[in-house]
Amino acid sequence: MGLYRRMAAVLPMRLINAFKREMHYVGMHVDENRFVGFVILFGIGIAAAASINLHLFLNVPWYYTFGLVFAGFAGGIYFWISQTAQNQGAQVERMLPDALELVASNIKAGLTTERSLFTSARPEFGALSVELKEASKRILSGERTDDSLLGIAKNIKSEILERTIWLLVQGIKSGGQIADLLLQLGSDIREEIAMRDEIKSNISMYVLLIFFAAAFGAPMLFGISSVIVGILVEQTEGINLNPEQIEQYSQMSPVGRFFGVPTVAITEDFVVFYALITLIVTCAFAAFTMGVINAGKEADGAKFVPIILGIALALFFVIRIVLKEALGGITTVL
Repeated sequence: MGLYRRMAAVLPMRLINAFKREMHYVGMHVDENRFVGFVILFGIGIAAAASINLHLFLNVPWYYTFGLVFAGFAGGIYFWISQTAQNQGAQVERMLPDALELVASNIKAGLTTERSLFTSARPEFGALSVELKEASKRILSGERTDDSLLGIAKNIKSEILERTIWLLVQGIKSGGQIADLLLQLGSDIREEIAMRDEIKSNISMYVLLIFFAAAFGAPMLFGISSVIVGILVEQTEGINLNPEQIEQYSQMSPVGRFFGVPTVAITEDFVVFYALITLIVTCAFAAFTMGVINAGKEADGAKFVPIILGIALALFFVIRIVLKEALGGITTVL
């Protein structure tokens, strides 16, 4: 057993099967255990390098960075493969009505089912073209027509395609005409896609509101509040109080005095750390919410996480730099 397989052996089979399913959709003919083991080992190396460098140069605790970088790398690889398969399936769904109508016209012209599938496999249909040719070959080799048609949906990640093939097979088993079934299914799919696009356009305003709130609103508020806390800390340090008085009045909150529990004084570094963690969580949930609104799946919003998070973090640090430069003279005078 190789090193990669040993690394993958410690993971649950559910996770391995998830990678295997997505790799099958995108046509990655690689052993899933070796691939997952490679992702784990490579992710550990990247996380270790990032955590060591951030700890040495920015004094960031390594145990925070290691887990975040490793989870981000492994999760990013999975979501990239899944998103590739989903985009391929969406492209097939757009081409599916035209492909069904073309197959139906060929059947009405007198061609056999397998010949109709083969001649309808045009290059512009993408992955669907390959599956139509494979289904035609399976029928020619003696496989049953319904089994060959069901095999089309096994290699493409599309619920619409899977449902369409199932309905077509059921119609064939019931004695229906294949050409008429294909034409009706193509018309229904075209109406469904048009309705879905109309719904997306109607709810686009909600997506924009969530995007601006997470990418611009939250970092502005956190950036301003962190600078204000820094100014207040500088001002309180200039107050002429004894150490006992500072400890008594700054490290005891009203709730803490009631229970007799002291609290830790809030510093600018603590607020910045809290703001960064909150921004990461907020941007992630905002992206997942956008995915639910757009496509009905949380995973569809994973592609928005780097964009929203990058804008939010950049704006947060820019606001802090600008406010510190603008208010630096005021705090000096005070």
